[in-house]
Amino acid sequence: MPRYLVLFSREPGREAAEKGFVRRDAADFFALLAKDWWKAAASVSARLIVASPPEDRVAWKRCLGEERPHLWIPQRGTSFGQRLEGSARAAAALGGHAVIVGGDVVPSTQALEEAFVGLESGSDAVLAPAPDGGVSLVGIQAADLDLLGAIAPRRRNVFSVLHTRLVARGRCVSRVALAPDIDGPRGLRRQLASLASLASLRALARAALERGPRDRVESVESPPESWVSRPSPRGPPPPA
Repeated sequence: MPRYLVLFSREPGREAAEKGFVRRDAADFFALLAKDWWKAAASVSARLIVASPPEDRVAWKRCLGEERPHLWIPQRGTSFGQRLEGSARAAAALGGHAVIVGGDVVPSTQALEEAFVGLESGSDAVLAPAPDGGVSLVGIQAADLDLLGAIAPRRRNVFSVLHTRLVARGRCVSRVALAPDIDGPRGLRRQLASLASLASLRALARAALERGPRDRVESVESPPESWVSRPSPRGPPPPA
């Protein structure tokens, strides 16, 4: 069955701004997170799907380019949970197995492979806890996607509540390696040590946290448009 990695995120500039970063290097940092997730997806034979608000599409095109295939899903809904559930349902409609990660999560090929193997081995759900009690990676079957609609951001019990509700339904839940997320400048400072083996990310992280002149984070505005996500007969994009 095909594998899909859903990157659920605003475009890098807005992602950085919403988390309290002001330096342009922060937008570059979140852009590199996305590109490294793309590489991780390719390394485990998964297709990348970007789930983002329609107005962010132009900026994402500029970030990722169009020379290699990736799919798009428009985030729609009035709450975080509605947007997350809707994106998950759109990915599920493509068939196969879908794993969702946030655009603020540090890429991990190991965690991604563990998630897909778990789903392919019979687990009904796979979850990766975030250090703050949230969920940084999730993959669940279509029958349980309604549980995503109740998720609210920045809650410290998201992992425990989602896990409890899945178990209450009799689901087999696999827990994969903890995947740290970046919830702001303070969180990024805490995660610097974990980026030791990721030289490019670590360098951008340090630049994003430097003091001095503040270059305003930029983003691209574009009018809403309809996106059409269609599975492609081609395989996953090659690593950059």
